[in-house]
Amino acid sequence: MKQMMLNQMLKFSARMRRKRMQRFLSYFKLNATTRILDVGGSGDWNWKSFGVNAEVTTVNLNPPKPGQLNYVQGSACDMHMFSDGEFDLVFSNSVIEHLLSREDQRCMAAEIQRVGNAYWIQTPNRYFPIELHLCFPFVQFFPKAGKLFVARHWPFSFQKLRGKPEGAVADAQAILLTKADMKELFPGSYLICERFLGMTKSLIVTGDKDA
Repeated sequence: MKQMMLNQMLKFSARMRRKRMQRFLSYFKLNATTRILDVGGSGDWNWKSFGVNAEVTTVNLNPPKPGQLNYVQGSACDMHMFSDGEFDLVFSNSVIEHLLSREDQRCMAAEIQRVGNAYWIQTPNRYFPIELHLCFPFVQFFPKAGKLFVARHWPFSFQKLRGKPEGAVADAQAILLTKADMKELFPGSYLICERFLGMTKSLIVTGDKDA
């Protein structure tokens, strides 16, 4: 049963990611010289799988895996290794909610807007009824102790189904964002609501300094 649930979740995630990437690629006209910074990504596999031909650099706290190209180990909150406006576009998918404080989220947002001339930032919607990391209804509104209890005892969180119970505990610390939060972090941005069953599942903000 758990394997079946995991397979269904992976299919759902892949379907939503595919639709999101198609939308992203319709917004930005990329070419071989477009400089993209993928904040919190896991290498260039995502870009290759969608046939993106661009100069992609990934920054992530985790060390690179063998064979990964243009990978920089570093924090999204302090990207001092990059100069102002170094990238044509900054991309980040489901990362900002995993920072451990609002201040860190503000730092990440500021750094994205500093190093990029445009950006596309996605995060789960705090008001979607199912918290998609723990796969439990309304747990995002629980106190910290309640979130940790669910993470430790609920067997159907995404990470537990993957055989990584420590990941479920880490996911319980996610700080989900609202539409107002995203607009505050990225002033002047355009907000896109990604919907599922008529409800806003995820939030995307995009902006362009030249717009």
